[in-house]
Amino acid sequence: MTQESRTLPDWIRWVKEEELGLNLPPERLALLLAIQMIHAGEQQAPLTESDLHHAFSYVSKGFSQVAETQVSRANNAINDLVRQRLLSRFQGDVSEGDSLYRLTRLGVAIVEFFAEQREVSQIKLSLQLAHVTQDLDTIAHTIAGSPNPQQWAQDVEGRLIYSVTEQLARIDDTQRAMDEQQNAVKANIAALLTKDWHQAINACEQLLRETGHTLRELQDTLDTAGHGLQQSLLDIEEQLQLHPKGVHLAPVCQQLQTRLDAIIVWGSQCIELWARYDLHVHRFIRTAIDMDKNRAFTQRLRESIRQFEQHNWQLRIAHSLPLLELRAETLAAYGEEVTGELPAELEYQEQLDVSAALSERIQAHLTAFADTAKPLALGQVLKDYLQDYPQHQHFDIARLLIDEAVKLGHGDAQRWGAAQPEWQPINAHGAKVQADVIDQY
Repeated sequence: MTQESRTLPDWIRWVKEEELGLNLPPERLALLLAIQMIHAGEQQAPLTESDLHHAFSYVSKGFSQVAETQVSRANNAINDLVRQRLLSRFQGDVSEGDSLYRLTRLGVAIVEFFAEQREVSQIKLSLQLAHVTQDLDTIAHTIAGSPNPQQWAQDVEGRLIYSVTEQLARIDDTQRAMDEQQNAVKANIAALLTKDWHQAINACEQLLRETGHTLRELQDTLDTAGHGLQQSLLDIEEQLQLHPKGVHLAPVCQQLQTRLDAIIVWGSQCIELWARYDLHVHRFIRTAIDMDKNRAFTQRLRESIRQFEQHNWQLRIAHSLPLLELRAETLAAYGEEVTGELPAELEYQEQLDVSAALSERIQAHLTAFADTAKPLALGQVLKDYLQDYPQHQHFDIARLLIDEAVKLGHGDAQRWGAAQPEWQPINAHGAKVQADVIDQY
């Protein structure tokens, strides 16, 4: 059974049958890191029990543990890592009674996660996207050239299932690493503002600016390449549906499209969430300044201009009375035009007000489905609803309607690994959606 075909009950049953579980206190994690370092120093050769005891001695010393019980604690730790499938044990020479050990894939993955420098850069993301583009071009070219069974297995099925999927997983991992960096920056800003906020404003602004710039840079790279990748996947899916061997690979294309969509959407949401956080921090700083009982900023300003003649700069104040009088006369002469009221038909209506009114109208339209427990076929509802609006408003209306629909509930078929729904047209201009029927409110 492949990973894609497993349903949620299958996964739960598998975890229960395999009795999987992890318990990694700091001492165990430190031992894993020590084993990996010794393993790398031994040119990836299998390790003996003496090597593991040697690694544990560093951990025991680092955690200031007593030496008398070191051997027994080392044996317990080794057995614990073997039991958790982080370390593999192989029986060595029977006469010597010694065993050989190697880190498992899970153990190596945990060590790499904590030990490697998880660098996030536009160059790294661009290279990953370039690999995906190259693989998709190779797949499309191979399908169009009537491949033999070996070419199909290697350049179509193999690249689609393994290479493209792995590259998208790496892009997703890069994005998650950026999530971790955002949380680290937020913790750093919180620590700065807690300790000495009026001294840390410049540092906070720099952190906010640099992180926001990195997010926008990465998202621009994703947007530039993402739409091309989506089109390539759609073209490959159409080719596979026309090929007798490609029917079972079409769902793989759909899953890759869904994953790529999620990556691009989350990138946009990250920028929006970071902008809100940036605004929140600046509001906090302004509020802190207004409520500063000690008047720290005022005092610093006074100190900066006190005895200014002794510094290498001077403060000069310009005061132009004619200019002030001219401004006062101008305001008086045109007071009615400046303070007058606009007619109601010329008043500006903010987009936020328009969106709020539309959301309320859409919410009232969709609530009837939830009240009557009637299944909500989102594609048909979109198609019917968009008929009352011009084409240039369809995207915004569809976005608002989908936002309100997902608040009502979800489709029960999603939870049990059902097949992807079919694409449905929603207007006469070629727009399509792929949505499950919402039947759980």
